Amino acid sequence: MLLLIGINGVFAQSRKELEKQRKKTEEQIALTQKILKETKAKKSQSLKEITTIVRLIEKREELIQNINQEIGFVNNEIETKKSEIDSVNSQLEIQKKNYARAIKQNYKTKKVYNNTLYLFAAKSFNQFFQRVKFNQYLSKAQEKFLYKINHEKEVLELKLKELFVLKGSKEQLAGVKKQEVQKLEGDKTAKNKVVVALTGKESELKANLEKQKKAKENLNAKINAIIAKEIAEAKRRADAERARKAAAAAKKPDDNKPVEKEPKKQEYDVLPEVKLMSDNFIANKGKLPWPVEKGFISDRFGTHAHAKLDQVMIQNNGIDIQTVAGSVARCVHKGTVTAIISIPGMGKAVLVNHGEYYTVYAKLKDIQVTQGQEVDLKQVIGTIAEGDEGTTEIHFEIWYNQDKQNPEHWLVKK
Repeated sequence: MLLLIGINGVFAQSRKELEKQRKKTEEQIALTQKILKETKAKKSQSLKEITTIVRLIEKREELIQNINQEIGFVNNEIETKKSEIDSVNSQLEIQKKNYARAIKQNYKTKKVYNNTLYLFAAKSFNQFFQRVKFNQYLSKAQEKFLYKINHEKEVLELKLKELFVLKGSKEQLAGVKKQEVQKLEGDKTAKNKVVVALTGKESELKANLEKQKKAKENLNAKINAIIAKEIAEAKRRADAERARKAAAAAKKPDDNKPVEKEPKKQEYDVLPEVKLMSDNFIANKGKLPWPVEKGFISDRFGTHAHAKLDQVMIQNNGIDIQTVAGSVARCVHKGTVTAIISIPGMGKAVLVNHGEYYTVYAKLKDIQVTQGQEVDLKQVIGTIAEGDEGTTEIHFEIWYNQDKQNPEHWLVKK
């Protein structure tokens, strides 16, 4: 029985985790559907619509898989509950037999002897006392067995109710799964319709992608130049600080030791305050909040093939996140606004310094910060602009000096 209880506890805990994950996935599906609805309302078939539908299909498949796992756990719980019920039934049968034997023994005693005569026929006071105790034992034994029987019946009724609830949960999950499978087929059909509608427009689509590529290259060049200038300035300040310390040391030479010149370093030393900011940023790797409150990654980091257009490769120095209309960009870590630039095709972009690290927020409008301003965690930087394809999408990058980082490795998992 203890083993069954332990197994049941593991199942319950696992089911709670699955339920939590299912609700999270359902929320992501609802958000994706909202974004898709906004996109379709603003523009007819587009590549971004395919991207959103693909995301919806992925999340729908994830939800169905989650439901299948939940049903599996419920089936295990049902089997465990059936085993518990069988165990309780066995105990109940044992108690019924014990109770029947006690009744039978009491009946035999009363049939052979009149209870009063049986007591007073005792040959000694000690025998009389033993016969009284024996009668009391028979009476208590009957009460005990009767109590156990009633208790086992109550336990059995409770187990049967729990089994009924579990079967109900299984039926409910099966119904949800059936609905999601139907919706999944609808999503796939919708995707195919958009693909068919875009067939024959490859030249136009490739031309648009080429424009986006040039806009991103322009953004990359400007960010690279700004960071290079920042690094050069940091080196100048570090060199000046080292020279100041060397001069101060030269003015106060040790009487017992000759003054030695500091060896020339190939790399500049990072100033303590810069190192502190960098260390704080590194400490939050994998825990940084998203630059938007809600959304999903519509284009990932690095070089990869285009989802629709053959022989077209996409180079992304960061990630793109689709979100709902009117959303704002938020700073992912405390820092200082280094630059605000405007790039045709990428809207306005904000570069924030975090020591040796930088974060970039592009495709914005209505900037709410100024150059040189210190910004806090989750402080609003600006409003995300609506793109040509009717989507609200932010472009986000992370740089370590002049090396580009994969933002997905830094942001908290959703």
